[in-house]
Amino acid sequence: MNKLYIKIALALLSLVGFMENVAFAGETDADGAKDINGVQQRNDDISSTIYKESNGTIYVDVDDVLLAVEHVNQISELLLKLSETPVDDYSTYSTEDQNSTIYSKKIGNVDIGRLHVTIPSASKYNDVLWNIWDVNDKQKSDDKIIKGKISRVYCKHLILFEKESVDPNYIPFIKKYALGTVVKKSHDTTVIVSPSRALNDVDEINQETDLKEFYVKAKSIELDINPEDALTKLGANIAGFVVKRGDDDQVYVTYINAIHHGGNSTEFSHNKRERGLTYANILSLARRI
Repeated sequence: MNKLYIKIALALLSLVGFMENVAFAGETDADGAKDINGVQQRNDDISSTIYKESNGTIYVDVDDVLLAVEHVNQISELLLKLSETPVDDYSTYSTEDQNSTIYSKKIGNVDIGRLHVTIPSASKYNDVLWNIWDVNDKQKSDDKIIKGKISRVYCKHLILFEKESVDPNYIPFIKKYALGTVVKKSHDTTVIVSPSRALNDVDEINQETDLKEFYVKAKSIELDINPEDALTKLGANIAGFVVKRGDDDQVYVTYINAIHHGGNSTEFSHNKRERGLTYANILSLARRI
């Protein structure tokens, strides 16, 4: 692979705000899992985007990386725009914490939930970010915020997850995969994309699958229209966090979780329960941090 193309890929990763560069190599353990910037790839169902020739030469599938970056960057932009949308026509639910409010709204087949949390002291900004992006926190279980089995590590903050299987009786039964990432929009604004938008709904992904095909087939998000209209036209789940450091010495966290009802009531109910658990985990984080 031409080194120039790799440099271009890394430059683009930096431009969209990723906090770490792509790792080119990792030690392989006995199970074949690569440890990349401290994040292990644990799933044998997905091949790595990082390859090593028999002569020791290491190269990256640049197109795969760039398509993955574009995919999550669109989601992060939509989440940011949604976070800036007024909540005047949302239903409001108070919480036990006066610094937190839950909002909800239904548009067609999309059920939108928003949790707004204010955390005193802007100095906690980075702590808030890494307590939310808890991918490597092995001490967490039920209170984990970023959930999913790690399947492919593009870099420390761009990861493909296997989503939890919900309804084994729903045909066809396939494993679904979604990207999660951390995108630094500015010095004071970061978007964390939860692994929520499935790459595959009906097509199986395995070791022989070229993920580039799924990124290319994925419906583009219309970022030049009203964000709620873009969300309903997308027809997919998206979830994530917009974390801002305010000028008033506070950290503002907006968690957005939009659930598309595609016809599977079991999956829809499961997603709503998971959203409620995430609300609880974020409120718990805000109280203890």
